[in-house]
Amino acid sequence: MANSITIRTGEQQRPLMMRVWQMVTEMIKGGPVVITLTRESKTREMEKKYHCMINDIAKQVTFFGTKTYAPEIWKALLVDRFEQEKLAMGEPLAHPGQLITSMDGRRTITVRPSTTQFRKHEAAEFIEFLYAQGCEMKVNWSEPALAVYQEYREAMQGRSAA
Repeated sequence: MANSITIRTGEQQRPLMMRVWQMVTEMIKGGPVVITLTRESKTREMEKKYHCMINDIAKQVTFFGTKTYAPEIWKALLVDRFEQEKLAMGEPLAHPGQLITSMDGRRTITVRPSTTQFRKHEAAEFIEFLYAQGCEMKVNWSEPALAVYQEYREAMQGRSAA
């Protein structure tokens, strides 16, 4: 049985740690318990936001003027470009892509960074990057992409005001 508790403020720390104590007390009866502490990662909402934006780009933008690509290809292209920009700024991704040798030793394969491994701040920066790229590419954002982007902006402004 996996459980997750997020502590956002100092006021929550004591009551939520008491809850952790209660959970461990119950679970230890069934055997050893592993507790892992991590920073909050990107949210499912962030994923929905950047997928809407990538879909808009895929529907409207041609590569080198003629070639159209599916959203998965655009995602690979955009994640690669995002990674290169972060690297140029001296802020490499926590989980960068890799160049590896194929199993037969004859080719080099690029394994792009996985958006599932983006940290929360990286996912937020990727959303901003997509918006900027789409604007440069003259993308007319769809209602879903505009709505999720507006939600994201409001949420980020609310957090910076708090």
